[in-house]
Amino acid sequence: MNNQFPEIFQIDFQGEIPASKSILNRALIVRSYFPVLDIIGDSQCDDVLHMKNALQVSIRDRNRFSCGEGGTTFRFLALRAARYSGVHTLEGAQRLIERPSAGLLALLSQLGVQCQFKGGQLFIVGSGWKKLVPVLKVETSESSQYASALLLNAWLLDFDLEFELIGTKVSESYFILTLEMVQKLGMRIQIKGNRYYIPAGQRINKLSWQAELDMSSAFSMAAAGALGGQVSITNFVSNSEQPDGLFPEILKKMNVELSVQDQVLKVKQSLNLKPIDQNLFQTPDLFPVLAVLCSWAEGTSRLWGAPQLAYKESNRIQSVARLFDLFDIKYEILPDGMIIHGQKDQKSKTGIFFDPDHDHRMAMAASLMKLKGHNIHIENPEVISKSFPEYWGYIGLQP
Repeated sequence: MNNQFPEIFQIDFQGEIPASKSILNRALIVRSYFPVLDIIGDSQCDDVLHMKNALQVSIRDRNRFSCGEGGTTFRFLALRAARYSGVHTLEGAQRLIERPSAGLLALLSQLGVQCQFKGGQLFIVGSGWKKLVPVLKVETSESSQYASALLLNAWLLDFDLEFELIGTKVSESYFILTLEMVQKLGMRIQIKGNRYYIPAGQRINKLSWQAELDMSSAFSMAAAGALGGQVSITNFVSNSEQPDGLFPEILKKMNVELSVQDQVLKVKQSLNLKPIDQNLFQTPDLFPVLAVLCSWAEGTSRLWGAPQLAYKESNRIQSVARLFDLFDIKYEILPDGMIIHGQKDQKSKTGIFFDPDHDHRMAMAASLMKLKGHNIHIENPEVISKSFPEYWGYIGLQP
């Protein structure tokens, strides 16, 4: 062990962040119904590329779809493919197929669609959506994506659609993002409590849709700036509808120097990070990177409210614990997060190897330890391509 850090790399980034994969994948589903829709903004991340490839030709003309590791891609496409008669097959990475899907199967069943997981694939058999029940019950305890998928595929139906959300509304903010998006595009929805009524024959009333920058990716870069240098994001949106868009307020609570002016977010290194107590129920994707930030704060932080972290690309609570064990960071695991005992003056570690376990956000989290001067080798660094393939180039580090 070496108690002295070597000369620490300083990040100095200025530029744009690619468009949000969450917004792009939603817009791509809508465009599959209305090809006239022009989508402004783009991303080369794996999740978006899988969605683009799946929708390159009409859903009517193909029956096999590759979803990679994208839960959004998988769930949105399942509801999209089910709109048409035939046998459809959705393929994905093993970790994706193993994620909870009872709510998805229950929703498809209520729409008169047969579905079954077999051999690492989801098979969907039907003759289009049917109105078998007056009110669909949409489970939200596993994910908000089932409800979002239903909304995004409720265009051009020949029957009125009514559904009710049941459960604990995990990541409800992403459903709200979807709801506001389809409404702005022209979908007429009557809302009463947890019930939603959509008249038949919905059509868009816009010819274009702007996909703003990806806030989760922006947070990773902003965190890098807060820990080691300066970052200037030149296409920032202050009033973002993305749940992770609240990250500047979190950083301010942690005593990070930042400013937003004329769509430019500037973040500078803070040498005195403060601990926080943060509910991440609506923003679980912030957890890995935010946990690393908290490990450098002076004091004890509590990140909580997100039990769904256990069912992401990895069990992110356990993955962060593995990372912290390598650096002797003290923590306590919670069912929905973690208590982190920050160490402002960490001792330099050398010869560290970390496997992000196929999780892009864990690779980014580990990179911040390298940025701070720990000698860590990140295995399979290409996993960041799922959401932010430009990351290693932007941050300027070799993993």
